[in-house]
Amino acid sequence: MSVEATPVVLIWHDRGQSSTAAVTAVGDLDATVVGSSWNAAADDGGRADLLTSVRDARALIEQRGGDPNGLGLIGFGLGAVAAAGLALHAKRLGIGLGTVVCVAPNWDEPDPISGVLLSGPPERVELVQSVEDVTCWRRR
Repeated sequence: MSVEATPVVLIWHDRGQSSTAAVTAVGDLDATVVGSSWNAAADDGGRADLLTSVRDARALIEQRGGDPNGLGLIGFGLGAVAAAGLALHAKRLGIGLGTVVCVAPNWDEPDPISGVLLSGPPERVELVQSVEDVTCWRRR
């Protein structure tokens, strides 16, 4: 698969987890995996860090000649809640996304993107309970 055709998948870790641990957890994907460190304890709940990581990942796709609206996103725990929030508010934020996967989200915490509690993922978001259940982007 050429670099241009290789999907880019952004990983958002859970509170207290490192981006390295999150990237390692997803294992061998047929994609360019981009880990993002973000601080859920920041005054904005990590929103600026998360949105910066989206901007940077989209820029990487554009540099490779791809469509930034195909950006994939996998979130863990609170990062999964943020991924669902981004998917829910993507149009308002002017951000196109490809596949979004939420791994074991904690719906009891506010979405870092909007600052409000979500009742669950939007329709187009894949909800799984463990990283082993993430089937998109797996090498065949």
